[in-house]
Formats: sequence, C-alpha cells, structure tokens
Amino acid sequence: MVLAVRLKKDESIWLSFLSQKKHLNKSEAVKELMHRGFIMYELDEYKSGNISLGKLAENLDVPILEAMNLVARYNAHPDVPEDYLVEAGESARDLFKK
Repeated sequence: MVLAVRLKKDESIWLSFLSQKKHLNKSEAVKELMHRGFIMYELDEYKSGNISLGKLAENLDVPILEAMNLVARYNAHPDVPEDYLVEAGESARDLFKK
C-alpha cells in the first residue's frame, strides 16, 4: 500500500532527524514511528482499562510475558482502586495459610 501524507515543516525535520539518527530511509523511519505509536496507543488503552492484558498481547501480536514487560517498561500499569488491592492482598494471604 502506498500512502501520501503532507507533513508540516517541523514534522519533516523530526522525520529527517530520526532517519539520520537510526540510519533509515524516510519510509522506514515512518514505519518505525507508526509501530512505536501503535504500541503506545495500545498501552494507553490498557492503562485506561479499555482492554485486558490478554487483549493487549493479542493486539500487539506478542506473548503475554512480553506485553507485561512493555507495561513495566513504559509504566503503563492500570489504575487499580485501593480497596481492590486490599482485597487481593487478603486473598493472597489466605492462600498461603493453607
């Protein structure tokens, strides 16, 4: 697929900078940015609670462990209510009592 996009001057400068820094042609640089942008978008969806960890892994086409590593690397942990954490801690404690 061929896609033509108009870039503002500053966007063109960013693209040139990235392509030079990474030793990529501009087409490869755009693909790299799109890939990274999609990962960030999906991590934001996960952090917002819109998708599960399994769905994140599926959308990124990576194993769940790799998705967990991405969540940790980019600090994209979802906001979890405090009472949920207390309840989870009590459940975990009960498991170890047995």
